[in-house]
Amino acid sequence: MILNEYCEYIRNPLAEAKARVVVVPPGGSWTTLRRFCQERGYVELRLSDLVREGAWLPMPDEVFGRVRDVMTAQQISGKSLVLLGMPGYLALLANENKRAAIVALREWIDSASGQEAVCFLRSDDDTELILKDVFANPRYRQGKQLLEIDAEKIVSHVTSEEEERIAGRTEVMLVGNDLAPFIPELFDTFQKYLRYTEEHPNDNSIRRIVVASEGRELAGLSAEVRQVVCLRDFARVFFDVEDAELSEDALRWMCEWGKGGSGKTLSETLKTQFFPEGEVSKRVLQVFDGCKRTEREALFWLVKRVASKGSYLEYVTRQEGILVNNFRSAYVAGAAEWIDESLAFAGERRDAIREANVIMSDTDIRQFITRCEGESTSRVAPWLNCGTDTERAELLRRCAVDGLVSNSVKDVYPEAAAYLNSDPVFDNLALEDYFREYRELKMASRVTPEFYVKAQQVVPLNSVQSRDVMVQRYVSDNVCALLVVDAMGAEWLPMLVALARERNIGVDSIGVGEVNLPTTTRFNNIHWPDVARRLQDIKRFDNIAHNGIEAHEKRRAEENLAGALDVIGGEVLPRVADGLMRFERVIVTGDHGSSRLSVLAWQAEPRLARTLSCDFGAEIADWRYRERAAQGLCPPELEETLDGRYWVVRGYNRLPKKGGGQGFELHGGASLEERLVPVVIFSRTGQFMPKTKTGGKRLQIVEKDDFDL
Repeated sequence: MILNEYCEYIRNPLAEAKARVVVVPPGGSWTTLRRFCQERGYVELRLSDLVREGAWLPMPDEVFGRVRDVMTAQQISGKSLVLLGMPGYLALLANENKRAAIVALREWIDSASGQEAVCFLRSDDDTELILKDVFANPRYRQGKQLLEIDAEKIVSHVTSEEEERIAGRTEVMLVGNDLAPFIPELFDTFQKYLRYTEEHPNDNSIRRIVVASEGRELAGLSAEVRQVVCLRDFARVFFDVEDAELSEDALRWMCEWGKGGSGKTLSETLKTQFFPEGEVSKRVLQVFDGCKRTEREALFWLVKRVASKGSYLEYVTRQEGILVNNFRSAYVAGAAEWIDESLAFAGERRDAIREANVIMSDTDIRQFITRCEGESTSRVAPWLNCGTDTERAELLRRCAVDGLVSNSVKDVYPEAAAYLNSDPVFDNLALEDYFREYRELKMASRVTPEFYVKAQQVVPLNSVQSRDVMVQRYVSDNVCALLVVDAMGAEWLPMLVALARERNIGVDSIGVGEVNLPTTTRFNNIHWPDVARRLQDIKRFDNIAHNGIEAHEKRRAEENLAGALDVIGGEVLPRVADGLMRFERVIVTGDHGSSRLSVLAWQAEPRLARTLSCDFGAEIADWRYRERAAQGLCPPELEETLDGRYWVVRGYNRLPKKGGGQGFELHGGASLEERLVPVVIFSRTGQFMPKTKTGGKRLQIVEKDDFDL
């Protein structure tokens, strides 16, 4: 039967009033039929008015009992009825309950004698099969109590896309009441759902029904009705979160954020929350450290999804066994497993560690170092690039083991590269050569027999001026301040100039001056009468030489050396910059230098340094100098001061002092590193140009037997 034929039949006054089931195909027929019933004054009996339960869905016997009660009341008034909402109700039921509903519908038809009533059903495979079985008696069709509107004879006024949508099945989802607050869209009760299907019978969109399920699935419902009664299932269905490692607290927190996502995916919402500036790889550790446990779980879930393809972060998170509780350690210390991977990984890791404050990673960095102890420096050094004291000490330890400072170390340790800077800053090639070799040996924590001999034989060139004379030229300069760095020898001059250039601190001139012997502060008080123009002295070099980086605490040599390498950039130049804010010029010098190699020569295997003999009963108060003996001339291994009061050790030998530790470095002696100091004039406008190397000029090499000052 086509739609028009049905309408004409019902209009026929000879048509017998009875209850009917009209099976309607998807499309405009629903609207036409409903309008037809409204025009004829049918009373609409809505299932949504009969089903008001929020926690469960009444089964067919109960529902049709309510329908009969309403029909009985309506029969008194003599009105015709149209039953709406049955397709939506049937869509919720399991097949056995759907069959029970169709049976109840048949019983309703059988019992509704003498009253015009109609129930619209939607044609679909399941319903049609059950209808054919339940209404198998031909009398229902012959008596026009079961009518099917022929879809093929209806002129369609909808597009093909709309037809495809109309032909689909309505997907219904039940969500537990405790999860309802997390649903991102508006949700239904059973009553609201039925009301919607009554008004929009052709809409196949997802309808979400909330029930107070208390974590239990409702019985009797269709398998196609997805019941979401568990938080983990809810997160998977609504927000695509499927991760067994996430705790329920984390899932709940994520669902709360997902609800407010304003049309965004959960990943997009959380990325905006955690990384508002979009820098995931760089800020991942900083954000991770700032999160509480629940937030960390959500962050880790997010990072696994949004880490850039081919990044170090992606490489770490995709490894088996990496969980939220070991992610941070794996990110920092786990690099030991991947040291041969792209150097870009090392840079990405460095940026993230620095962004998060390197102190937070120190323990993991130490673990990384321990795990890589047997690996070569060339493989490990690129990963020791965060600038921590621990890393720098490890780099220097490796230099000592390797016996050299490789380019891989210089690449990640800017202070080491600056200390070993080879730009010409001395007056002549001889000094350049001596101090370059000295610095290389010091960084490698060794001394060669050849350099041991050289250190004992060399004396300053006659052209090297007295430090005091050089400084006194500026005593009367009212716009010049003095900064004295205790124990800063000429070895630090290349680094001082290199870092000043990097920081755009002006340099008027540089030079090397000779201090007084013995090379201690006691004999090198610098005359500078205007206290207001003297910046506070820096004692760090001297403290490290005597006590290491921590007084009364034994530290490894590489830790002490790392501390010394920080002094120029960390203390000297900042004080110079501060001084230049108040004065036009700042003159920087040392009261004396110190010698690391004099200690290494004593510690060498076999030992290079000797203990010099002294006259019987002589009181020796220092390793490096003594008062002159009452009788005899100064031995060739020693150098006599100009006033004749002291004899000072040349090279790296030592005197038989009793008691006391030897420290990290020694001073007081006559080696070049102890007796030559920088004299650098910094200014607001100065610009130092390196001097041309002097060809052929070498340090004076004197024989012990004709030593002459």
